[in-house]
Amino acid sequence: MTTYKRVVRGVQRRLQRKLYLRGLQSISDVRASFPDFDQTVQNIRNVGTNSLLSFRNGYKLEGGLRLQQNPAEFAALCTYLRAHAPGAAYMEIGTASGGTCRFLNEMIGFSQVCIVDDGNHPDACYQADNLRDIPKLQHFVGDSHSPAAADFLHSHVTSPLDVIFVDGDHSYEGAWQDVQLALTVSRSGTILVFHDTVACRGVELTWLRSVREKLLRPIAEFIGDEAPLGIGVGEVL
Repeated sequence: MTTYKRVVRGVQRRLQRKLYLRGLQSISDVRASFPDFDQTVQNIRNVGTNSLLSFRNGYKLEGGLRLQQNPAEFAALCTYLRAHAPGAAYMEIGTASGGTCRFLNEMIGFSQVCIVDDGNHPDACYQADNLRDIPKLQHFVGDSHSPAAADFLHSHVTSPLDVIFVDGDHSYEGAWQDVQLALTVSRSGTILVFHDTVACRGVELTWLRSVREKLLRPIAEFIGDEAPLGIGVGEVL
């Protein structure tokens, strides 16, 4: 791709953001509404990341839950879901170490959990420990784009889910396929979460397309100040 085309596409994305993502809830909004927000940020820093160099942001430990999250962004998501989806039926597409699911479950208290993950992440060896106390866990190991993944969900997810966290394939084509999979187990009002809406162009384009094509109503985008990744939150229409 030429420099000119990259510049044009960057301008187009910024224009789409202004058009489709105006007035969304931010980290500042959540912090202002919930007095315990900063404590949640600190709790996230304390449980550890898989790379202090990459994720920075005051993490105290390399290890632990091995989170790959911006603490302020993830705290905003946790706080939002605690307020709006307590006891949710939850699915995660792409789970790495399982630390994100474990932290969310401990904070929110899911009624059931479905994991779809190919098991190829270097931290996948930690999943067994992090997911062992998850209630009513259904775990598919394999390609989320495969017919087997769709068949698994058809067999094991008997009612529409409340929250779905999309954090698998970060290419545009792959992320879009994951959204299509998520929609098969969604209902109107299901909360769809996109991770890396700032850090990964493919995810950003998928987030924007989902809003543009009116698959969901955008509610929030949490973007941290240091080493931002971006978490988009919307409701399925």
